[in-house]
Amino acid sequence: MNPKTAILVFLLTVLLAGTIALALKPAFATSEPSTITVPDDYPRIQDALAAANTGDTIIVKAGTYNEEWVSVNKQVSLVGDNQKSLVYYSGAVGFIVTVDNAQIRGFTIVSKEALQGYAISMSSVTGCIVEDNLIEDNLVGVSVTGSSSSNTISGNILNHNERSIELYNSPDNTISENNITGAIVSAISLDESSGNTVSGNWISELVDGMGALMLWSSSNNVISRNVLYGGNPMLLLSSSNNIFSDNFVVDSEYGIVVGLSSDNEIYTNYFINVMQLTMDTDISEGTPSTNSWDNGSKGNYWSDYVGTDGNGDGIGDTPHVLYENNQDNFPLMKYPSISTNPQTDSSLPTEVVIVIVVAVVALMVAVAILKLRKH
Repeated sequence: MNPKTAILVFLLTVLLAGTIALALKPAFATSEPSTITVPDDYPRIQDALAAANTGDTIIVKAGTYNEEWVSVNKQVSLVGDNQKSLVYYSGAVGFIVTVDNAQIRGFTIVSKEALQGYAISMSSVTGCIVEDNLIEDNLVGVSVTGSSSSNTISGNILNHNERSIELYNSPDNTISENNITGAIVSAISLDESSGNTVSGNWISELVDGMGALMLWSSSNNVISRNVLYGGNPMLLLSSSNNIFSDNFVVDSEYGIVVGLSSDNEIYTNYFINVMQLTMDTDISEGTPSTNSWDNGSKGNYWSDYVGTDGNGDGIGDTPHVLYENNQDNFPLMKYPSISTNPQTDSSLPTEVVIVIVVAVVALMVAVAILKLRKH
């Protein structure tokens, strides 16, 4: 190999090494955080939090933990053992989250007094994750307030809470893939909260509440792929510019109830065995809401639609009139199978991205060396 070629090979090798180092640096920085184990290191979760530093992980082994409350005021990951880590709290709130980017996973959280207290409260925070927990017999399961945004509540089981998940004055959060049963007042409630995504949730057995999915003075939310089963209506009050699509309402007394709520887009939803499909609370006062009940090509499935489909395209030949100034122009004739586990998009893990980057750079180096050898 001549000196010129050797120098170029050396430079390309240095470039490859630098690229690998830069690609792996984030993984090294976050792959081995300090870990605290409860009860091995500290008997109580709150004691472990007091000793933790930003970025630490607190592993809570299976067992029963009696805490007055758990104050999550540091950016940590709290990880229970697949809901076998049972936390009984005696204060007004179980987990009080007041810091960004905290995580709570894998716990069972129960108030010591039945239907009292907030299991998890997040206030004025961003980037927090509440995932894969069992939350039951609380006044409120998960509360998000104080302009909290970009938080994720996903994959939780919420059973027999008075109010399961509620957002107040909090935009751009994600509520997805939760299984909510036996809610007494409401399953998911958005109050003065806009730009949120509520998708893939399964809601059943609402006890005696106002609605499974409730929007109050909330706009620009996307409500999709949720299953509401057994007496669970959708409720919109003073809410506009929301999108409702691909939701199932099954075996319910009501389908969707609106009041002073116009300019919402409601399409490809399926109302199956519903006694009263739509209701406008203000129609008797002469101020009915006006919404779009189709997307220009597809509307909704209505269990009481009696129209025909002459050309067999799956769309009714005549509109389905709902009430004054509201009709579905493209009613659907059939509904698809109901999925209890809707699929969600996912991005590539960081490790995969690193491998791809390194492989591409290595290939570029190899090609360059082959070209030099030819010369």
